[in-house]
Amino acid sequence: MLPSPNHVIAELAASGKTRFTVGVLADTHMPYRMKQLPRAVFRAFDEADLILHAGDVDHIDCLQELASLAPLFAVRGNLHFTDLSHGGRDLPVDLQMTIAGHKVVVTHGGWYGLRSLAGDWFMEKLLEPGRKRANQRVARRLLTMYPQTDVIVFGHTHKPYRERQGSTLLFNPGAVCRSRNRAPSVGILYLGPDTIETEVLLVPW
Repeated sequence: MLPSPNHVIAELAASGKTRFTVGVLADTHMPYRMKQLPRAVFRAFDEADLILHAGDVDHIDCLQELASLAPLFAVRGNLHFTDLSHGGRDLPVDLQMTIAGHKVVVTHGGWYGLRSLAGDWFMEKLLEPGRKRANQRVARRLLTMYPQTDVIVFGHTHKPYRERQGSTLLFNPGAVCRSRNRAPSVGILYLGPDTIETEVLLVPW
């Protein structure tokens, strides 16, 4: 069993590491919407110290090859009515860790289980089919759930998002699986004692 992310981070810090490169991805939906990860994901995370998956895996076994690059931790996705999957029902709802002195939370961002039907599904499918404001809506919710956090990483919307609200940076790397009118993408977090930087990388197929 893989130790907790905080344990892994503490071991890296004990070895003298003060700056961390963290690979971030979300919404792989494997094996339902894609059978394997594009090789570009592996190239993007080649120098990662840690890899964080922000939900909708769907089966964690599909990420074994990626986990060979660096310790990989994932959170649960929301219920998919078309896939009949909880997106990794045995995974935690969130991960909370401290990296280079920064409080970091990873969560999927959507409502869970049947609540997703009355919440995000209703908003996205009926009231806002273009999802133009989905990231902002999720960000507002997460800010109330995780106050006094330096970085909140989430997925769910399949659309990259980077915005600082107060002292909190909200970061969505976008989706790895193909989505309508959205190019697949992943993200990188660069965390040092005095710095928080992000990068979104397109993932060609």
